[in-house]
Amino acid sequence: MTTTRARSTPCSSATSGDSLDPAIVVERYGRLVSSICWRMTRDEDAAREAAQEVWLAVLKGLPDFRGESGLSTWIYTVARRVVGRYAQTRRTYSVRFLSAYFEADGEPRQPDDDDLDHRLWVRSMCDRCLSGMLQCLDPGVRLAYLLRDVAELEYDDVAQVLEVEPSAARRIVSRARRKLNRFLRGHCALADPAGACRCRMRRQVKAIDLPAEYARLRTTVRRARVFKESEQVLPPRDFWLEMSQTGA
Repeated sequence: MTTTRARSTPCSSATSGDSLDPAIVVERYGRLVSSICWRMTRDEDAAREAAQEVWLAVLKGLPDFRGESGLSTWIYTVARRVVGRYAQTRRTYSVRFLSAYFEADGEPRQPDDDDLDHRLWVRSMCDRCLSGMLQCLDPGVRLAYLLRDVAELEYDDVAQVLEVEPSAARRIVSRARRKLNRFLRGHCALADPAGACRCRMRRQVKAIDLPAEYARLRTTVRRARVFKESEQVLPPRDFWLEMSQTGA
């Protein structure tokens, strides 16, 4: 499938002050849209397809955007409609199932590639595990959590994207945090360096001292937000930009 490159046109939103130049919009939101698509599906092919569909809809609708909501709210609403369809076709796992999976015997083997950066591979494997943990949340709850703690939308904006009241958005995010934190405290040294990590990557994680890297980030965000921190230790991932550059 071919992609449509974002054309640069000098327009802006009079109400929000956000530039509507397609190139700037893609640059500003491309990575977060890709992250949401990936964490909602945990399938790279599905995430790429979803991100492409989101951006085709956004770029098509951008000339008609009138600023009745914030630009980011509108983009994430488009993303919700698209990625929600993909997420609904995927299974939601119980905490018990995920615990057994992450604690199973057998350390993942690094691919035989002399050019592969070992530290980057460990970070990427940990990110896959973190995205797997999110699958214990129903799709709507998972999206609410990502919008608040990864995209860092205000609760009013989260509520607008989800089409619920702000008080309901707060409850949904709070419930997601409690469930994830209970799971992370017992299974992930990145979220709780003092905890008893039992995942299959624990030896590799300890060898490169990845928990210390997350801890340093935590001093800047003031509280444990391991999914947001994971965005910062990995190279930027922007599916739309990659497809536009390769003409895939």
